[in-house]
Amino acid sequence: MGTDRHVERIRRHLLASTHRAELAIRRFVFQRFLDVRKRRLAGADLSYLNLSGYNLRRANLHEAVLIRTDLSRANLTGAVLLGADLSGARLHGARLARARLNGAIVTLSQLASAATLDGTILPDGSEYGSLDAPPGMADGDEPVIDPPDLRARDLRRRDFRGANLAGAQLRGANLGRADLSGADLRGADLFGCNLERARLVRADLRGANMMIAGLRGADLREANLKGALVTDQQLALAASLSAALLPDGVLSD
Repeated sequence: MGTDRHVERIRRHLLASTHRAELAIRRFVFQRFLDVRKRRLAGADLSYLNLSGYNLRRANLHEAVLIRTDLSRANLTGAVLLGADLSGARLHGARLARARLNGAIVTLSQLASAATLDGTILPDGSEYGSLDAPPGMADGDEPVIDPPDLRARDLRRRDFRGANLAGAQLRGANLGRADLSGADLRGADLFGCNLERARLVRADLRGANMMIAGLRGADLREANLKGALVTDQQLALAASLSAALLPDGVLSD
């Protein structure tokens, strides 16, 4: 038994050492070649790196993976971050003026810690500081205050009919067989949610992030999906899309 524990400790030590070595190599390569490659970082995996204070001005980080990357005080002015995954990334003091974050995976609390956001295009396509109403919100609508944080919650079979969940954090939540008929889910983060067999009849999903969400058997009749981040493959698994407004603004048959 003691031998097994000793072997397990050695295995864990080797795994940790390997991980540290891999990060050190990636950090060295990135630092060494940053100046000549910074315009060709689209799709790059820069997860867990310490890029604090780096000059990434106008860098092309389209669909880059920046999970838990330290970007504090980094200069990202004018950077292209379309569809980038910034889950857990540190943005404290970062300069993001005029950066393009359309469809990026990042929270409002992360963005709130940035030093500058002037002219930044936010994940929902709106411009920071714009006096216009966000996409999908008509004049006279009441602003959403303190959207609920329901990340990774077990909400199976819950009744959310007509609920105001605009901007809600529902990433990774289990909403299997839940009733969300008529719910306001504008701009909600539904990334990785389980929505299998959920009822979303006439739900307002404009601008919602539904990437990797499970939609098998979901009822999306008359739902408004304009501008939502969701693939055709996901929608093909839904039980019904009758009269639904699709992400490109086309009305489904």
